[in-house]
Amino acid sequence: MKVKKTLLLLSIPLLLAFAIIAFIALPWLLIFIGIQLEPNSSHPEITYGKFPFRLEYEINGQRKVIQDTLICEYDGIGSNEAHGKYRKWKERLSI
Repeated sequence: MKVKKTLLLLSIPLLLAFAIIAFIALPWLLIFIGIQLEPNSSHPEITYGKFPFRLEYEINGQRKVIQDTLICEYDGIGSNEAHGKYRKWKERLSI
């Protein structure tokens, strides 16, 4: 009888802790599983691009000009809770 009572006293806090963890973790786990089950977007035909740009602005009467090239490269498939699966791109300046 004493063993059953001790087992009951130990199982109630463990069950409560499991319920709290499940309540917090289950929604995130379901979102993760849902995102992983989404189909991947297709591989883009163009995976590399260079985009020259010119930026002119004025600060305190001084005119500034910046000229550079933005380089974009395809970096695979990414995923997050807000957007699901998406195409990842790396961007950098040529300088």
